[in-house]
Amino acid sequence: MNSNIRRAAVARVLAGAALCALTTLPAAADQTFGKFTLGADTRLREEYIGNIGLSQNTLTATGANTGLESPTANRVFQRYRLRGWAQWAPSEHFALNTRLMWEGRHYTLPPKSAWPLIPGFQTWYDGGVLFDGLSLDFKKIADTNLSLKAGRQDIILGNGWLVLDGTPIDGSRTIYMDAARATYVFDAIKTTFDLIYINNAPNTDRFPKPLNGAIEDQTEQFEQGAILYARNKSLMKDTDLDLYAIYKGNRPNYTTGNIRVNNGYPFASTPDDGRVYAVGTRIDSKFTPHWNLRAEAAGEWGTNRVNFNVPSQNISAFGFNGRLTYAFNDKLTNRLHLDFEYLSGDNPSTKNNEAFDPLWGRWPQWSELMIYQWPLDSRVGQATNLIRANLGWIAKVHPTTEVLVDYHAMWADQQSVRNTSQAFNISHNGNFRGHLFTGWVKTKFNKYVSGHLVAEYLAPGDFYAVNRRDGSYFMRAEVVLAF
Repeated sequence: MNSNIRRAAVARVLAGAALCALTTLPAAADQTFGKFTLGADTRLREEYIGNIGLSQNTLTATGANTGLESPTANRVFQRYRLRGWAQWAPSEHFALNTRLMWEGRHYTLPPKSAWPLIPGFQTWYDGGVLFDGLSLDFKKIADTNLSLKAGRQDIILGNGWLVLDGTPIDGSRTIYMDAARATYVFDAIKTTFDLIYINNAPNTDRFPKPLNGAIEDQTEQFEQGAILYARNKSLMKDTDLDLYAIYKGNRPNYTTGNIRVNNGYPFASTPDDGRVYAVGTRIDSKFTPHWNLRAEAAGEWGTNRVNFNVPSQNISAFGFNGRLTYAFNDKLTNRLHLDFEYLSGDNPSTKNNEAFDPLWGRWPQWSELMIYQWPLDSRVGQATNLIRANLGWIAKVHPTTEVLVDYHAMWADQQSVRNTSQAFNISHNGNFRGHLFTGWVKTKFNKYVSGHLVAEYLAPGDFYAVNRRDGSYFMRAEVVLAF
């Protein structure tokens, strides 16, 4: 990697963060005018990614190393997201919610000389102006504890392990789902029940369409889903107990000419075709003043076709995600946590598909960098075939600032890939994915200005092919200005 490019990228990150941190705003966030509530924010990011694909050199179609430095392995770009939202609530029983957003990007890397190698790539990407929120909210219907929210909305269940992001391809620009959500609060047993119907399109070519006509892919398939989710707070003291059942139906998107340019370049990403059923449970318990346990497990079955060279396969998968936290309860709120995650991988020697499907959990839950490396054997943001152990530390070093440091050791459960075309990306004689180091500095100066700095480094292991073991980096500076 060119050291001058790296130093220049770091300088831009730090300079951008310092400049934006000095910004002050005269307006107040979420201003209310009678029945109307208005708000807006601006998210500014500078991002640097080194060695996407874990190879500094160009590889042939068979995975051979040409020895020539790849002009497309590194990314340096700026992201500018603007959002404005409004709510009209004429009574306590009804509200109309809407949010309009736009995100543009400018790419410093890849260089202009690499453009012919990346069809459809845009140095200045202006994207769509679209509604990522447009819903009707009926509250306490007929003076009962039943509510209904219908339309485009954000849905996050639990810690978002399986349900958070309905638009994984656009890189956190949006997370919305087109859905209807009925919620009933059973006060007597302190339990909340959610029944959710989801109908997501693969691109933005449905109502409400982008105002500027820019149609873009959001996910690889048409998706329909149903979720029954129960959350209880009464069975155990200081404990949330969740139980859920999920259905997700996938129909491939074969629209000719669809390309995905909003993450830097078009990439092949095969759709799912089939049905996935999941049943799971979650616990989040503060069982002493110092100790907290959070754990979630789910089993999956159904049928799916992810490799179009083979017929549909029966699904038989399992996933677990847990965290044990010790809080020192000191003036810096020091905390140590130990994580363990297991996502079953597909065993190539069986007729079934054992790869765990994260459903609507394709987002950077514990690593920004791995989002860009999962396509080597899976899809963007689709963590699967994983065994992960994590040791981390969190402290509030200033009233406005929190520091997070984590180490992750990662293995593959099986020596397998999603598609046969990815077979050259792994070694087939090792299971260690690598060592991942992450660090964050998060700050909120006031209700108008917040931001963070994040840096990650991955040292790949023997699960990956010999020519895909170059170290990889991620850095980002972010500032959010709230109006």
